[in-house]
Amino acid sequence: MKFTAHNILLGDGTKTMGDGHILFSESELWKSIVKTLDLFFPGTKEERKKVKVVDLGSLEGGYAVELAKLGFDTLGIEAREENIAKCNHVKDSLNLSNLKFVKDDARNIANYGNFDIVLCYGLLYHLNDPINFIKTMSSCNSKLMLLHTHFAPERDIRYGLGFLNTYFIAPIQKRTKILEFTKNWRLSAITRNEGYRGRWLKEYNKNASKKKIEKLLWSSYNNDQSFWLCKKDLTTALHEAGYDSVFEQFNYTGDIIPHNNNYHYKRGMFVALKH
Repeated sequence: MKFTAHNILLGDGTKTMGDGHILFSESELWKSIVKTLDLFFPGTKEERKKVKVVDLGSLEGGYAVELAKLGFDTLGIEAREENIAKCNHVKDSLNLSNLKFVKDDARNIANYGNFDIVLCYGLLYHLNDPINFIKTMSSCNSKLMLLHTHFAPERDIRYGLGFLNTYFIAPIQKRTKILEFTKNWRLSAITRNEGYRGRWLKEYNKNASKKKIEKLLWSSYNNDQSFWLCKKDLTTALHEAGYDSVFEQFNYTGDIIPHNNNYHYKRGMFVALKH
């Protein structure tokens, strides 16, 4: 069982990714989440037992495990068979009674009730209907959403060049980094989807078999293209979905996540709150 994302300390003292990687629980990324949770949900583990949390697209279970360790009643939703096996392996090793994983599409969150906290890290930008998903999450969320996602640049001349960028400029920049001030994601020209601005990204060949899609552990699950919202459109959509306040958080970089994450990779951490 090979882990590629979350280095978790198991019950027997071993680590899922070995000693060569920082433990997820000790990363700046996780510490930043804890600071936000402590701000809006202070209290002891005992007091947090009544607080329901869902981790959408759990991948290897790192976020859900740490949320459960803080005392929260935690559910992780993960679609891929290989990933859910890793999640359950970690759960069984740590014997956390307040942690549960289910194999399902995160879009089906409404089937699992209402949650005080929704964690959506590394998922939204893999969807072709992000606005609808934001509305779905909000309908099941009573107070706080933590969101870590890519967003589309409003201006980037490369993405208006179509095939020239996809098959000539992007491959050269990937190999040489020449003039790659921001990462070339091979996005589409700016357009609208679900009434909001953004850019399309090809996840995989639309004719890919189900077996191959299952093996693409870091890609979308039920759509071959995903839509990256522009940052302003993203925050507007969060407000319009019922979140009274939307903040951007910056204290999550330095080890797992590079310091230039926001500018170079066009990715940010957002906190959405219902009063």
